Amino acid sequence: MPEEKNFLDQFSNSGKPASFEEEKRIPVTKERKPVNWKLLIILLVAALLLGVLAYFLFLAPKIVMPDFEGKTKSDVGAWVKQQGIEPSGIIFQESYDFDTEEGTILTQSIPAGKKVRKDVKLNFDLSLGPDPEEKIKVPDFYSMDKDSIQEWITKNKLSKTRLITAYSDTVAEDEVIDYQFTGCDEDTFTRGSTLKINVSKGSAPAGKVTVEDFEKKIYESAESWAKAHKINLVKTEVYSDKIDAGYIVSQSIPSGRTINEGDTLEVVVSKGKAVFMPNMVGWDEHQLDSWISENPGIRVYREEYYSDYAKGVVISQNVAAKSLLGDNDYIELKISLGNIVELPSSYVGQTYHDYGGLHDWKDKQNELGANITIERTFEFSDTVPAKAIIRHDMEVEVGGTLHVVVSKGRNVLLKDGEVTWVDLAKGNNVTEEQARQLCIDNEVTYEIKYSYDASRPNGYVIYAQRWDNLTIKAGTYLPQDIILYVYINDLSMKP
Repeated sequence: MPEEKNFLDQFSNSGKPASFEEEKRIPVTKERKPVNWKLLIILLVAALLLGVLAYFLFLAPKIVMPDFEGKTKSDVGAWVKQQGIEPSGIIFQESYDFDTEEGTILTQSIPAGKKVRKDVKLNFDLSLGPDPEEKIKVPDFYSMDKDSIQEWITKNKLSKTRLITAYSDTVAEDEVIDYQFTGCDEDTFTRGSTLKINVSKGSAPAGKVTVEDFEKKIYESAESWAKAHKINLVKTEVYSDKIDAGYIVSQSIPSGRTINEGDTLEVVVSKGKAVFMPNMVGWDEHQLDSWISENPGIRVYREEYYSDYAKGVVISQNVAAKSLLGDNDYIELKISLGNIVELPSSYVGQTYHDYGGLHDWKDKQNELGANITIERTFEFSDTVPAKAIIRHDMEVEVGGTLHVVVSKGRNVLLKDGEVTWVDLAKGNNVTEEQARQLCIDNEVTYEIKYSYDASRPNGYVIYAQRWDNLTIKAGTYLPQDIILYVYINDLSMKP
C-alpha cells in the first residue's frame, strides 16, 4: 500500500507537479518606426503661420498715432471718440508757456506715426499760455506815446491791460492822461493784473465833451468834472459789497464817448457794504463787539442805563431790525448797567447836606434810570462829628433806598463849672468869657449872639437857650448837634 502524504508535502521540490516548474522569462523588443521629418516640419510651419495670423488679427496695434503738437485738447477728444480709444488712458498735464497760446498741445508721449491699441496710455503736455503771475516791470507811461505803449502791451502779452483814448484839453494827442491799477500797484503788477491806460486824443471839438472814466473813483471827481464841462450830473446811491462808500460804481455813458455840453451823465455811487440790522436786544458785550469788528463802517453810539437786564446787555436800539445799513450810517444803543447801583467811593466822614456830594451822585444815577431815594437816620457818636456821615450802603437795587446814618455828635452830659448851667440859662451875673469857657469845657455846640438889655451890665449874659427850648441844667444831656444860643448884652446896640 503506497505511503500517504499530507497536503503540504506535495509542494516540496521533490513532490512538485510539473506545472510548478520555474519558468524562464525571455525579453521582447518592439521594432521602432522611422520619424516622418517632412510631416513634422509641415506641422510646425503651419502652427507658426496660424500664430502670426492670430497676432495680426487680434493683438497687433492698428491705430496710427497722429501728430497733435500745435493742436487742441478738443482735437484729441475727437480722435479718441472716433477710434474708440479708452478715455481713462488719456492724461493731460498743464504748464505755462510764453510762446504758445493757451489750450495748445506742446508734446505727446507717443510720437506721430506709431501704431497704438485702443487701451493705449497717452500723456499730453497742454499749454496754459504765458504765466499770469509773472511780475512785469512797469515803464514810465508819461514818457511814452500810444504806439510804444501798445507795443509794450503786445510784447508782454498783457491780456487784462486796456488802452483807452479820450479827448483832453490839457494833455497833447497820443500822450498819457492817467492810468489806474486794479488790485495791485506798480511794484506788484503781474501779467494777469488789470491796468487801464488813458491816452489823449487831443482837444475835443468845440461844444463837445469827452466823458472820462469815473468808475471806482470818488464821487467828488465826477462832480468837479461835470461842473467844469457844463454837464448835468445825476447821482444815485446803492449798496455795494465791492466798492467803498462814496466811490462810483458805474456811469450811464462809457468813458471815451463824446457828448454835448448840457447833456446829462448819471452815476451810481456806493453806499458801502449793505448790512442788515440785527435785533440786538439781549446781546451781551461779546456779541456786540464781535458784530462791530465785522462791520467797521457802521458807527455805534452806546448810552448806559440801569435796567433789569444784566450788566452790559443791550436794552434797546434806535434802528429797527432787518433795516439796511451802509458805511457811515450809525446806530444808537442803550446798554444795561444792571439792576444794582454801586457807590464809586465812601462818603463816610463827610458832612451830610441835602445838596452836593451824595445827593449829586444820586441825581446822576437817577438820570440813568436808577430811581433811588436816600433815607437818613441819626445816631450819637463819640468819634464822628455832628452832621457827618457815620455809615451808608455801598450798593442799592434799582428803585430802592440808600440808607445813610448821620452823626448827632456826642450826647454831652452837662456839668457845672465856675458858673452853673442854671445861672447861664437865666443870665445870673455870668460874663461872656465865663459862658464861653463853660461851653468849651463841656464840648457843646454854641453860638454867641449880641443884644441890648438895659437891666444888665455890658458884656454879661442876658440868657441862654437850646434851639429846641428844653431845660438847661447840670445832669441833663445836650447833643452836640443841638446848638446852644448864648445872648450877650451889648449896650452899644441901644436903639
